[in-house]
Amino acid sequence: MTHFPHLTRLLSAGEPVRICLFGSSTTEGVGASTPEHGFAPVFERTFAPYAPGGLTVINRGIGGNGAREMHDRLRQVLDDKADLVIWQGGTNDAWQDVPVSYFIDTTRDDLGALRRNGSDLAMIGPQWCKMMEDCPAFPPFRDATPALAIEMGIPFFDRYRHMKSWCAEYSITREDLSPDDLHMQDFGYKLLGEAVARWIVDLTGAPGADIGG
Repeated sequence: MTHFPHLTRLLSAGEPVRICLFGSSTTEGVGASTPEHGFAPVFERTFAPYAPGGLTVINRGIGGNGAREMHDRLRQVLDDKADLVIWQGGTNDAWQDVPVSYFIDTTRDDLGALRRNGSDLAMIGPQWCKMMEDCPAFPPFRDATPALAIEMGIPFFDRYRHMKSWCAEYSITREDLSPDDLHMQDFGYKLLGEAVARWIVDLTGAPGADIGG
């Protein structure tokens, strides 16, 4: 099965690729010490060697956005005409008293519109952090995100599970990854950006995908 048929074809042909990162504070890079230590630049640096024809990464992350605000910005993302859109969300809606049914329906519609527009799709789920664990409304959104990915056949990066795994691997706490109890810091963004880039590359099966882990 080819998870990203459009992106895979372009990478295999050595053609330029455009990837849009569409989300909230994680995508924007809130919590990084400098912009270049945020998720998007780390992702771009890690992915670039696998895109010999050239890589353009478009950062459409705005902190605090939930499904409603991302829907309002959808036209901009559609106009980007990216070969791959990596959607990130499922966190802020829990703070906004948004019904989980609204989150699911709106996100489903928006992802469908992006797919019809010709973009391959990937999804990144919510984070593991103290503020979200302490939020009673969070669990339904945490669980709805991978369920929607399964329903729509979209590859899903389980950030929640990966953050737990990184803490065990590096003998650190979740507060080390998110000192303000919500946003990731430089090391967290390094782990996330590199992991997501390599996950995308591995799923393309494009030439060079088995190089560098």
